[in-house]
Amino acid sequence: MKTWSALVGERWGSSGAGRRSRREMALAWVVALAVAALYVVNAAVHGALGAARNDDWVYYRLAFEFFRTGHLEVDPYTSTLLVGQIVAAQPVIAVFGESVAALQIAVALLSAVTLASSYLFLRHFLPVTWAVASVACLAVGPLWGGLSVSFMSEVPALALQVLALCAAVPALRGPRLRWGWLVWSLALSLAAFSVREYALAAPAAILLTAYRVHGPGGAPWRRRDDPQVRRVLLGLVAAGLVWCAAAAALVVWRGTLVTEPRALSAQIELGQRVAYVTVGLLTTTGFMLFPVALAVWRGGGWRRLRRWWPLPVALVVGFTLTAHVLRYPLLLGNYLRLGGSYSGTLAGSAPRVFSEQVWWCIMAVANVSTALLLTFAVVHATDLLRRRSRTLSPDSLAAEEPVGPRRQRGIDPAPRLALVFGVAGVALTIVVCLITHARPLDRYVIGSIPFLAAAGLHVSRSRRPQRAGTIVSAVGLVLLAAVGVTQVDASATFDGAKWSLGEQAVRAGYTAETVDAGYEWFGLHQPTPVIYDPRRELGYSSWVTTLFQDARVCVNGQFAPRPTHREPYPGEVVRVRRTTLTGLDYTLIGRSTDRNCSNP
Repeated sequence: MKTWSALVGERWGSSGAGRRSRREMALAWVVALAVAALYVVNAAVHGALGAARNDDWVYYRLAFEFFRTGHLEVDPYTSTLLVGQIVAAQPVIAVFGESVAALQIAVALLSAVTLASSYLFLRHFLPVTWAVASVACLAVGPLWGGLSVSFMSEVPALALQVLALCAAVPALRGPRLRWGWLVWSLALSLAAFSVREYALAAPAAILLTAYRVHGPGGAPWRRRDDPQVRRVLLGLVAAGLVWCAAAAALVVWRGTLVTEPRALSAQIELGQRVAYVTVGLLTTTGFMLFPVALAVWRGGGWRRLRRWWPLPVALVVGFTLTAHVLRYPLLLGNYLRLGGSYSGTLAGSAPRVFSEQVWWCIMAVANVSTALLLTFAVVHATDLLRRRSRTLSPDSLAAEEPVGPRRQRGIDPAPRLALVFGVAGVALTIVVCLITHARPLDRYVIGSIPFLAAAGLHVSRSRRPQRAGTIVSAVGLVLLAAVGVTQVDASATFDGAKWSLGEQAVRAGYTAETVDAGYEWFGLHQPTPVIYDPRRELGYSSWVTTLFQDARVCVNGQFAPRPTHREPYPGEVVRVRRTTLTGLDYTLIGRSTDRNCSNP
């Protein structure tokens, strides 16, 4: 089996090109590691390295408990499959102990693998500039920096999916299907599925692209009655059935590990939910593709857009009215939100990361970007169907019967893999959220971002240099990076401040499990099992009453009611103040309280 460098050299040309490709591969890894390192350093500066962040406190509990006891029991609050990530974390825990920081750094390394592998995959069909731009939409956006220095499941699952797509390229390229590479790619996608169920997008993309490239419609000379085509189709069906059987067995086994059923919260009416989930996920994706939305309409695209102007106008109006009627913001607001990512994980009112005017501009950009991208997709699909109807005529098929090298070369599968994977990622997220009544979150669609960007840039390519497209895309990336840096830095500052609040309370003599220094600190330090029973108790955070039975609270953490107030508040025992790069202050206080508690 050929090495990756040999395969890249085969795709990019001569030995000289192979040497250039090896240098390019090395540079891609260096840049990806540098990006990961910058996010790690930023988290460390603000005290977030080694602090549980967002929902990952639940995953730390599972990983550490599995290491101590060898018994895996999933709490009812955890909705992702996760078992693959818990098992993969055991060697790290064996070497570094029950260290939050060690697992975060391991995920940061996986984030570098994701960025570098995505770039190398996209280089099969994009020039350097546009491959960099596609990956940068993810790397500099408002979600990746926070997720990559945590133990959340999105980065490990995406790393495995990208590696699966990379393995699928040599499997599908060429006149014959390479079954060894195909099995390897499906195995990687199954490993990704064991971490997060949305990884179903990877095998769907691989098998659909395999059928498209090597099935009867892959080339004019491939007929349905060809024995080789029949063998390929039977093999793909068998591979798909085996994969589905393995995934189903994994889901059933995972269900036996849950301690008790998860309680469902009240749901909104079906029609409203469909609108909320669809519009929220599409506009969130559209915002992170904003630089691409500017670039795909470069050149003649803007002239064609004039003929289709009612569609983007209708989409903008429709999305705006949906958000207004349902009273939900256009953006889903899990990581990217006015008050910062997971700002509701501490009692009180969070300061605003963005001003009201900037926030409205962000939502407007998300709305317009989504409308342009959807219009572009409709226009391109219409053109494609029109061309296909012409080329499927008997005379056209006879004229296109290939000979010699053209027949042997086959179809490049990488662009199709990117398009199908990107679309499937968003579509599956919408379907799963509607079926399971799960709340849609912006981090669910991050895996689709670089691949949708690359697919859009690929189908909008022009033979003539388009300097304007490069310039507007670069400007869009700068604006996206400005929002991303602001959001990621604020997230690290907030998470570090909460963790510091808990540490200072412990130094003041309080037991860690009795300190409510936010959702993550309180959850990670509880000795009792996690439950999921929606209850409310006046004066205490929802996670205290909802996730734990009879929890003790001696210190109640909260945002300072008046951040500039210097004198101690009534009952204040600890105070923490942290400042972001943009000058935003997080002032947190801990007040003494008594919920099943005896003060030290």
